[in-house]
Parts: sequence; C-alpha cells; structure tokens
Amino acid sequence: MSEQYRRPAEAQLPQTLRALRQDLLDGFESRKAVLLWLQELAISTLGQVATARYADFAYEFRPDTNYHEGVVLSAFLTPAARSRNLADDVASRARQQWAANVIAPIQTRTFRSIRNQATEYVGSDDDTDEPGYDPDEQTMAVRPALEELHVHQQETLRRVLGTGLEDRADILDWGDDLMLATRGEPVSDGRAPGELIRDLHNDPSGDRIMCSADPAWRMHRQLWVCRNLLPAFNRAVQDMTDRSIEEPQTDTTPDDTGGSHL
Repeated sequence: MSEQYRRPAEAQLPQTLRALRQDLLDGFESRKAVLLWLQELAISTLGQVATARYADFAYEFRPDTNYHEGVVLSAFLTPAARSRNLADDVASRARQQWAANVIAPIQTRTFRSIRNQATEYVGSDDDTDEPGYDPDEQTMAVRPALEELHVHQQETLRRVLGTGLEDRADILDWGDDLMLATRGEPVSDGRAPGELIRDLHNDPSGDRIMCSADPAWRMHRQLWVCRNLLPAFNRAVQDMTDRSIEEPQTDTTPDDTGGSHL
C-alpha cells in the first residue's frame, strides 16, 4: 500500500526535485530536452528560480566562432549530443556543481514558500483509515491549476522547437498557446505576449525565426526561446502559485471517510 501523508504537498516536493535533479545529473540527449527541463524546473520550484537566470542561460545556446554551444550547456548534454570537446568527468562534475549551486538553495526557498499554505488532512476519532494522501498520486504541489499550466507551457515549447511552426500564419495561432502559457506575463524585454506575436508576424525574418527547419535557424530559435519565453513562463508560475489552491486527487472526499482538513 502506498504511504499516506497528512501534508502531501510538502511530502511531494522533495520527491519531485530529486527526480528533476537526477535528470540533470544523467545529462540530456538534445538541446530541446534542456529547454523542456528548464521549464519543468520553473514549475517544480513554484517559480522560485531567479527569472534572470533563464535569460542568462540563453547565452549558452549562442554558438561561438566554431559553432560550439556554451560550456555549461555542453556539460548538460550527453557526449553524443554536445558539439564541444568536453571530457565526460568534467561535464559530470559541472552538472553536480550546478545542482548544488542552483537547485539546492531553490529547494529550500520552494519549501518555505509552500509550508504555510500546505493543508494538513486529519481524520475523525473513529476513522480507521489513514487520514492522508499519497503524494505520488497528486498533481504538481497538489495544485491542479499548476499542473494545467505545466501542460500548456510544455505544449507551447514543443510546438515551436525542433522543425518550428508551419508558416507565418501559424505564428498567430501559436500566439493563443503563448497567452495561456505565460498568463499574459511580459517576455524578457518587457513586451506583452500579444505585442511579441505582432512583432514576430510583421518582422521580415519572423517566419525564419519561428518556422525554418534549417539547423542554424533552429539554434537561433532555441536561444530565442530561452531568452524570451522561459522568463515569462517562470513569472506565470509565480502568479499561478499565488492564486491556486490545494486540491488533492482522491476517489473519495475527506468528508466521505469521516475526515476533515485544517
């Protein structure tokens, strides 16, 4: 039987971040996977990552004169995925160091941000069942609204990464996804999502930035996503975390089993 917790949101957080950290320590098989992981980092830490860190990480996607990615990004990638000549043991140590310097402090801030809002579920005096919930069966931080935002953001990224959008008209349609994924939060340069879509659509190079499957433009698009979208996604997570409520998933409500929550 799965272990039950009276404060499942708090119990779930270390499990979520442990899995996220392990993904980093294992390395990523593509640049796209790194971007998707960075978005998941924002959700899993409830927006506690410094927003500027995402914009700064974008420089890792900027190729040097030999078309190599930045050293940190190269360390994030598996040997087959990186273009820079980097020893495996050096890359492994760099990933561990990033986890220690970035994820560990954020983990503490994330826990503190949720501990005063985490619900404690208790049973009545004659309740024979465990008056808690299994964290593994819950949505992100036991907040379904955050899980929905996570899905919106992942789908928005997946749609634009890789081979890109279909054509210039598709930029407008993708803008609808972007609005949900950012919750209207401004991108890194302060533009609202709608203004960003307008400028992309009207830019003579907009279709190449967002639609071209050419490897050079694909690399540019990855940099663009990290610099512009991920900071807005992080701010959206912060906004949603402040507005969402805890709502555990269960076949029966606490009242059905004689329990209540504080």
